[in-house]
Amino acid sequence: MKNARAQWFNQSWLYLKRILIVNVAFLIIGSIWRWAFMTTFGDSRELSQLGAAVFKAFVLGFRFDSTVLFYINAIPLLILLFLSFFTFWQGFEPALTRIYSRFTAFLVPYYTVMLFIVMFITAVDFGFYSFYQDRINVLIFGYFEDDTVAITKTIWRNYPAVWIFLGLGLFTYLLWKGLKINFTQGREWLPWRVQKISYPVFVLFFFVLFVLNGVGARGSLALFPLSEMDTGISKSIFVNHLSFNGVRAFGRAIELKAQQISQWDSNLRHYGYGGNYRQAFADFYQIPLEQVPADPLDLMKRQTPKNEWAAKNRPHVLLLVMESMGAYWFNYDHPEFNLLGDFKKHLTEDTYLTNFLSSTNATIGSLSCLMIGSPQRPIGEFLTESDYLQVPFRSSTARVFKSAGYKARFLYGGNPGWREVNKFAIKQGFDTVEGESEMTEALGGLKERHDWGVYDEELFDYVYKTLNESTEPQFLLTMTTTNHPPYQLPESYQLPDLKTPDELKSRLIGDAALAEKRFRTYRYSSDQLAKFMTRLKNSPLKDKVIVAITGDHTFWIVNFTEQELLQKGSVPFYLYLPEPIRKKLDPESFGSQADIAPTLYNLALSEVPYSALGRDLFDKNGDFAVNAFNLIADRTGGVLTASKPENDIPLNWEGHYDRLVRGENTDHKKQLAIKYKSLMSVLDYYFMKEKQDQKGLADHADSSR
Repeated sequence: MKNARAQWFNQSWLYLKRILIVNVAFLIIGSIWRWAFMTTFGDSRELSQLGAAVFKAFVLGFRFDSTVLFYINAIPLLILLFLSFFTFWQGFEPALTRIYSRFTAFLVPYYTVMLFIVMFITAVDFGFYSFYQDRINVLIFGYFEDDTVAITKTIWRNYPAVWIFLGLGLFTYLLWKGLKINFTQGREWLPWRVQKISYPVFVLFFFVLFVLNGVGARGSLALFPLSEMDTGISKSIFVNHLSFNGVRAFGRAIELKAQQISQWDSNLRHYGYGGNYRQAFADFYQIPLEQVPADPLDLMKRQTPKNEWAAKNRPHVLLLVMESMGAYWFNYDHPEFNLLGDFKKHLTEDTYLTNFLSSTNATIGSLSCLMIGSPQRPIGEFLTESDYLQVPFRSSTARVFKSAGYKARFLYGGNPGWREVNKFAIKQGFDTVEGESEMTEALGGLKERHDWGVYDEELFDYVYKTLNESTEPQFLLTMTTTNHPPYQLPESYQLPDLKTPDELKSRLIGDAALAEKRFRTYRYSSDQLAKFMTRLKNSPLKDKVIVAITGDHTFWIVNFTEQELLQKGSVPFYLYLPEPIRKKLDPESFGSQADIAPTLYNLALSEVPYSALGRDLFDKNGDFAVNAFNLIADRTGGVLTASKPENDIPLNWEGHYDRLVRGENTDHKKQLAIKYKSLMSVLDYYFMKEKQDQKGLADHADSSR
């Protein structure tokens, strides 16, 4: 039996050397891919000053890549360890001899499949970064939760899908061929010709090998395994991203997705409040703990002041959410590259903010938060994708307007069944939910449509028709869909020439042709918005409607630096007011989408009670902006918050709200951090109580959708 074990050991040693070759080859490929990632998405001017940090990123990336390979190696090594336990009895010799001699028949297809998966995820991560400027995160699951068919069409239209699939097919074939050659070649190196080996030594060898592989999979000999936390090697966010890899990022996304649906009080615990939600309310409202009422949610209660104009005129209120309208792109209104078109005139005539943050970087997150006048929590699933889908919230904008005699309608420029937003709208008290089919019927058919639904021009026709024909005050929450991949435009649209500035070209990431399509579609949406506002202002509706416009999120096709945190998440807030109540916002003030509802209530409603967590944007005291990515900013700078105060990153403004750079942790910055953490913790309690108590009217929409 010792001779047989020696033969099996020699065969296993050969397989192990072949596995090592595969590992080394893929570590080299991983480094080449990391270099391609750096040259595609990195800013060469910034990176040239960070040579040491870039080198550390490649070394750390090598370690992350090796952990993936160690995990893949675990299955073959576990099988070899398992087989070693049966080498004590001669009766197993025939079967074991066949298995050891034919182990290649398992290794070749196994490594082909596993390494194909690794390369596929890595390629997806590359494309994901080109869109979101982040490694794969929980938004990746939107492919399945969103309109999967439409997204697939978008990918097919915007990327050379045929060539990608052909490339994947060729890669898979070459991978399989190379692995077959590797595992079946006869050449020997580092020979270890064992003549005899005892059973305990045989088992111990494979046990030690498996344990060492497990240590390698940890990526570290320290107390904690190698993780995303270890990527904080530089002040440059991009360099930190560079050190990670797609497979580990995907694993992290799966973990975070699981956490999102696990605990209702994740933010309370994360920010150190634990079960002490009353302290969170005290901190957010800046009152002593003993002044927090028995029901802390009473602190959300407010009432609009007496407003004689609103009481007499009962204006329509239109809250328009423009797909992918980022405030950063308002900077590009040059004659040769004018993304705003005639909408610039309306910005000048009326009032708007750009120091304004969307709730999330995802449409469904921002839209559902706008429906209930709430921010999005950093740790927590989107409302429509959780148990909160069927919860009526007391802060619902539709419910507040309905209490004042308004008809509340949700208009979506596509299929409102998208990600079940129609169900959420119904639960929040909207009287009707109207989408592509209702618009098609009301307009006598659509001239054209895109993959996601209705072009902006016909959506605006429907909005105008709805307002013009209404005999009772209307609250319309309306979402456009045109400025979205695959960036289709109507054949009738005459696009003006857009010459991308060299400065912008140098910052573009990803495919330049795709960027041009984005710019054209952005300009189209701006043009249609301008036509709608011009039409409204030249009609009797000009004195009967309040129009608020924001974006669901921006889009990311330039290399935003780590100092451009505000620009990376900013969307505009534009406000049109009839002449009798016209006033201007302070253009330098800060705000978030949770502030829109209280602002509109105070403009349109007289002495109407409501609940809210946001603030009136015309209030000159204590303006600030927040989003779901741990950022709070105001005129002094901001804070990137962390779970522990000592890990908070205080930020100061450099230039005129141009860049956020690290600064001193002043008392004001500490208060900003507390404001953010307490707000997100208050949301935990608020959402839980609404779900538990089912507060509010369970209104139902008329639409059968």
